[in-house]
Amino acid sequence: MPDLIFALLSGVVGSLIIAVIPQVRNRLRNFAVLFFCAAGTFFSWRVAIAVFAGESAEISGEIGGFPFVLSPDPLGAVFGLIASTLWLFAAVYSFGYMAGKNRQRSYFTFFLLALSATLGVAFSGNLIALYLFYELLTFATYPLVIHERSAEAMKAGKRYILYSLSGAGAILIAIVVTYSLTGNVDFSGEPILAGHRSSGLNFLLILFIIGFGVKAAIMPLHRWLPAAMVAPTPVSALLHAVAVVYSGAYGILRVVYSVFGQELMRTLSFRYIFSWVIAFTILAGVIIATRQDIMKLRLAYQTVSHLSYILLGAFTLQPWGLAGAVMHMISYSMLKITLFFCAGIISEHSGKTRVSSMGGIGRQFPETMAAFGVATLGMIGMLPLNTFWGKYYLMKGSVAAGMWPFALVLTGSGIINAVCFIPVVVNAFRGEKAHTNSGQKTGVALMLAPTLILVVIALFTGLWPGMVWPAVQAVVNWYF
Repeated sequence: MPDLIFALLSGVVGSLIIAVIPQVRNRLRNFAVLFFCAAGTFFSWRVAIAVFAGESAEISGEIGGFPFVLSPDPLGAVFGLIASTLWLFAAVYSFGYMAGKNRQRSYFTFFLLALSATLGVAFSGNLIALYLFYELLTFATYPLVIHERSAEAMKAGKRYILYSLSGAGAILIAIVVTYSLTGNVDFSGEPILAGHRSSGLNFLLILFIIGFGVKAAIMPLHRWLPAAMVAPTPVSALLHAVAVVYSGAYGILRVVYSVFGQELMRTLSFRYIFSWVIAFTILAGVIIATRQDIMKLRLAYQTVSHLSYILLGAFTLQPWGLAGAVMHMISYSMLKITLFFCAGIISEHSGKTRVSSMGGIGRQFPETMAAFGVATLGMIGMLPLNTFWGKYYLMKGSVAAGMWPFALVLTGSGIINAVCFIPVVVNAFRGEKAHTNSGQKTGVALMLAPTLILVVIALFTGLWPGMVWPAVQAVVNWYF
């Protein structure tokens, strides 16, 4: 239990300390941010190791007469590991990106607060705790979305809040209905709605899917995500690879396996309808991405596509499909945050944000574009990158579930991803050497180091997937 408490409080305590450190004390503030991010990562790993070993940790109480439980299981432990570990990389990257910029104290205060909210989502032991931390995450990340305080940023923040709170409202209604049906909201070995049969369960599933589908960026609930690209690049990376979007995908995984359960899900007609919505999102997202000239928008729409890989695996209701979903959660997050880091380095140190203007940029930033190229191969789903294995198990699960057309959808998505990004890499190493904005050299090493380390980790886990397989297997065994 102490490890669970320390993991959750690391960001909260850190944000309070950052809030009182004078604006000019940059080194002290950066040290404090690094310390508390590292603490959150360390204790999250300890929690996860204990969970995978079969141990349990629980914090319980009541809020307004409703039970409130924090009790991570294997799925929550995996999400907590992904979030806390990548948060540490994003912190180091942020030191370089934010060097010399205004409002650093505000940025890092909410940066740490969002870490605790995300870990709260991951370690929730019932629907009440999940809902509360899901809401807190919205309010913790909103100041990061509007960090620039420009008219465009404020407009994007308004859209983000509107979409997020509307989704949360749908979740709240669904929780009330679930509690009235069962008198139970706890995640345990048995699904909450196990044994219930009602004509209204399809409607209940729709409410849950709409609520969590907003942050999971399911079409047509995705429009807040491209707009949120006005945020600083490290924030965009966290929104798209770790915190917000994964909270939505994680919530849907919870609904499918912890609330309804595989047996009940197989009886619901909406499961099949939603599977086709997911398939449409996979293809439409990456097709729209190919038409975007602004790099961050291209990455944003690709996120819309790849998030639905995870959801597709969940709705196969097969062990291989769930294994693919969890494996993709782990591997995709590494490479997507890498792509955003690369885009941030290029935009900050060359001023180029459009794909059409990046000819020759690879001659000026060879390490950055090499990392971008490797991550691009991962988005396609090629060996030796780790995303190959997630895609492989997703296809295997689709066939096992009798949903073989979705295996073709995944194949087509990989081809379109190649069309979307390989020409960018090729063009970057052609033409004249791009001009560098020499006045913005500060911090480039701090931005490049975590980028390259993540690429190396992705390669290692692709060549030796057994490094992460025990975590994946623990989740599959928990539900099957």
